[in-house]
Amino acid sequence: MVTEPVENKIEIKIPMRSVISTLFILGILVILAGASTHFIPAGKYMTVTKGDAVVKVYQLVEPAPVPVWKIPLAPLLAVTGKNGPKIIVVVAFILILGGAFSVLIKTGVVNEILARLEHSFGERKTLLLITCAFTCAFLSSTFGMMEEFLPVLIIFVPFAIRMGWDEITGFAIVLLMVGFGFAAATFNPFTVGVAQTLADVQLFSGLGLRVLLFVVIISLSILYILRYVRKVEKDPTASLTYREGGRKEAVSSSILEINQVKNAKAIIILILACFGLIAAAVGVGTQIKIIGDLIMIIMLLIFIVMGFGAGLLSGAGIGNVFRYFGKGLGDFSAAIPVVMFAFSVSYMVEVGLVMDTILFTIANLLEGFGQHGGAVILFLSQMAINFFVPSGSGQAALTIPILAPLGDLIGVSRQTVILAYQMGDGFSNMLWPTNPFLIIGLGFAGIRYTTWLKWSLPIHLTVMAVCIGFLYIAVSIGYS
Repeated sequence: MVTEPVENKIEIKIPMRSVISTLFILGILVILAGASTHFIPAGKYMTVTKGDAVVKVYQLVEPAPVPVWKIPLAPLLAVTGKNGPKIIVVVAFILILGGAFSVLIKTGVVNEILARLEHSFGERKTLLLITCAFTCAFLSSTFGMMEEFLPVLIIFVPFAIRMGWDEITGFAIVLLMVGFGFAAATFNPFTVGVAQTLADVQLFSGLGLRVLLFVVIISLSILYILRYVRKVEKDPTASLTYREGGRKEAVSSSILEINQVKNAKAIIILILACFGLIAAAVGVGTQIKIIGDLIMIIMLLIFIVMGFGAGLLSGAGIGNVFRYFGKGLGDFSAAIPVVMFAFSVSYMVEVGLVMDTILFTIANLLEGFGQHGGAVILFLSQMAINFFVPSGSGQAALTIPILAPLGDLIGVSRQTVILAYQMGDGFSNMLWPTNPFLIIGLGFAGIRYTTWLKWSLPIHLTVMAVCIGFLYIAVSIGYS
């Protein structure tokens, strides 16, 4: 027997207002990046052998300015660049995620999950917030999980609204804490692990200072979220998304009923098993490179199994499941141009051969500062580079072989260089609009980038001050 879909008000369609405002910002950045190739000299770091040492030497090369007619086509041309396969996988991941969760929503599974959470934590909201925020940060800090939390966001944003909070709260509890945990990394194999390997530093050494950084940053972030939550609970109009017409109609004083979906327990077990498989794949991927490289494809397959499996267990029927899945693909298709525009900025500097020139300029800047000032410049420069290279391991591969030896010359330990890199790369992930993870997450939550920037700027500035303080400590104690 085919079961009718459960009525609910949850939607996961990416709002067009968010898409348009984001594309406008990214479009300006693409134009500026393309224009920069006309006045920044083209250059490249070449690997040369000097005696027994292999070093990187910067050389000017033939100018390669991006033709003006190519700049508007950058989102399409980016697929032909080195990030082309990644763009395709990211788009496919988002669409499959949309299809799978459309099935879960239309069959009432998400409502069932929200009902169980509400029954379990309805009177202990603060405890739930702190527990979820810390868990997200911890898993990101240790296993390097980021994109894996996008499905958690889809569930947690409507739950945050049910709790009397708003979209920003749900987004911050999950993705802000994931981003900050990634930055305040303890055992993150994709940042600390890769950087220490490239810099010839003992793997995962220097743990004590990184753990202290994690505790300070995560504590400040949770307090910042709690302070905002208290304001919204007292006055819902204090919510930034409320003022912009957020999904405040989802807030209700009524309690959702549990066991409204056929085979609810079996479905929840299936979902937990799927997330367990993803966590296991991430863990194995830190040890086996090919698994790590294919992690998003593995997640695609798991989400397909989860969506169709849950739909069939709910009694919706194969026809309805396909229909719901197709609707999810359509609802999330607005993410495609956003992803392509986000990658276009890095494509512009890639084909214009100006990224290495920017890096060479930063290296020259370091020589004019002392140890403490040099460490701060390293941190700020890594933040700037992350604007063009929104990949932790990719940024490490690009910068650490060049900046680690320069740190030796100015008296900054390689461990401190790595600390500056992981903080500069990680914290700006939740700031720059060129990071697809941030932009797509905001789209899922229905939050404009400008609204997010307005809300998050105070905590970002606070975190930057803390990072600079930790760098001063690292230099002063000879962190190694």
